Amino acid sequence: MKALVRGALCAAALWGGAALAQAADRPASERRMRSAETVDFQDAGRNQADTGIYAQLGGGLEGYTGQLAPEVTPGFSYGAALGYRPHAFFAVELGYSGGISDIDSRLGLLDDGEGGPDLVRNAGQAVVVGNFTDTRLQPYVLTGIGLDRYNVRNDARGAVRGFSDDTSGYVPAGAGLRYQVGKLITADARVNYNFLFDQDFAPGGRAPGALDGRYSAVLSLGGTY
Repeated sequence: MKALVRGALCAAALWGGAALAQAADRPASERRMRSAETVDFQDAGRNQADTGIYAQLGGGLEGYTGQLAPEVTPGFSYGAALGYRPHAFFAVELGYSGGISDIDSRLGLLDDGEGGPDLVRNAGQAVVVGNFTDTRLQPYVLTGIGLDRYNVRNDARGAVRGFSDDTSGYVPAGAGLRYQVGKLITADARVNYNFLFDQDFAPGGRAPGALDGRYSAVLSLGGTY
């Protein structure tokens, strides 16, 4: 009888020791799993694109194509944009852009001695932006509607043959690559081609074709808030 009791006590002790060992191991294993899940979630968060209001400011180059290419030389372009991204794949944006270019001297420009650009452009546009990914590195495309204001300078009011101040509309079509450097800082590289409604600021007031437009390439810095 004593031998049976001793055997039962030994079995109970062995079983209890095994159970305690498993109980001791389980929290560590669960902690490791939770830690791994937390790291994966944090990594995913760091790679996720931010949504919300964004603003950016930049500069670059712009020029004209088709009939306007030999008449207006490429010049400096600059702009600013304010947008709202409700979803990682979609944004709406209001933008301002400007450009300064020279009119080819062979067209009869009479310099008034002050120098500077001959054609100054200011524009406003509203666009929709479609992103291809929801990560911090986002290629995107855009389109919308815009309005240009052209001012001819250094022309002694009409000395440039056929050029004049004018207001005209355009349709922007663009593509770009955006990268969110940190929580706030965003770098953006964008190229645009603008289909002009008319060319009344240029000699002859010609109706533009699909290949008569304006291109630009702009680098910008900004942030999402």
